[in-house]
Amino acid sequence: MALSNAQKGAIGQFEFLATALTTGNGQVEVYTPAADNEGRDAEVRRHLRRTPAIGIQIKVSFVTVAGGRGLGQRYLVIRFDLRADRVVSDPRLWYFFAHYDRRALGFGNPCYLIRSDVLYKLARRRKVGNRIWFTLEANLGPQSRDRYSQYRVAPLELGRRLLEIIDDAPLTGSHAVPELPIEAVLVSRPSAHGATISRMLPLDRKYSLVREAVLERSSLSAWYKGHLRLFSPFLLGTKADDPHVLGYQFDGTSEKPAPNGSSESWRCLRIAELTRVKVLPGVWHAVPMGRGFQHCIDRVDVTAYRPTTNMLRLRQAA
Repeated sequence: MALSNAQKGAIGQFEFLATALTTGNGQVEVYTPAADNEGRDAEVRRHLRRTPAIGIQIKVSFVTVAGGRGLGQRYLVIRFDLRADRVVSDPRLWYFFAHYDRRALGFGNPCYLIRSDVLYKLARRRKVGNRIWFTLEANLGPQSRDRYSQYRVAPLELGRRLLEIIDDAPLTGSHAVPELPIEAVLVSRPSAHGATISRMLPLDRKYSLVREAVLERSSLSAWYKGHLRLFSPFLLGTKADDPHVLGYQFDGTSEKPAPNGSSESWRCLRIAELTRVKVLPGVWHAVPMGRGFQHCIDRVDVTAYRPTTNMLRLRQAA
């Protein structure tokens, strides 16, 4: 007899709880609500900390779908619906998507952790009556560069990533991006070289800190993907509505080390993944522009260059 949807949901939920606890090195606490009336399958917090928990909505598929131009391309395809009045952009609500491998009895690699407001913008959606259907289609290939690739997390890294999210999340939901009707669009104006200046900006404290550093031409130190980065931020904005900063890393470590002064020292950093951000006032590395076009940001908020400078002619962000 085939597993029912309820049984599959329970397996996915229990596997998430076990994986989060196992990979959290004793620092993760997880709870399951008695009733899932608020769209949260799990509440996750730091062990013995009083800071509020983050909510996780768990979506698991037991199959992958073949597709794409190349042979062997596999996709994680998950569809779900919400009542229109339940589509709330809460910065403390995240979605977890994964493929459950019945042979391995565990999640496949990669899984995905996406903040609710970001997911509602990235996923394909359609409205039927008073419900909105969302579809996530993520390419599971290791070389994929689709819209979901930056939200990947390996099962072995789940606990660490959850702790980073908890540490960076605002204390309340008051910092959420204002909710828009399903038919709404963001009004923006075009700028040079195809970038867009958006008038709707994230309001959380970390974004504001980075924004002030760009305007004041102050460098930053921060942890990013397990590496301490010291960098001068040049552009701040969004890529697919997700905040990013383009900076020149002049010290620290990285997955791709580059000598000082090298064009490979440009870094495209996702704001949500920056932790322990500190301003280094009076420190600035004014590096010359390269010949390529940056692909880090498609909607520019602020830039460290003067308006008369051709601000987008930088090396493609590493």
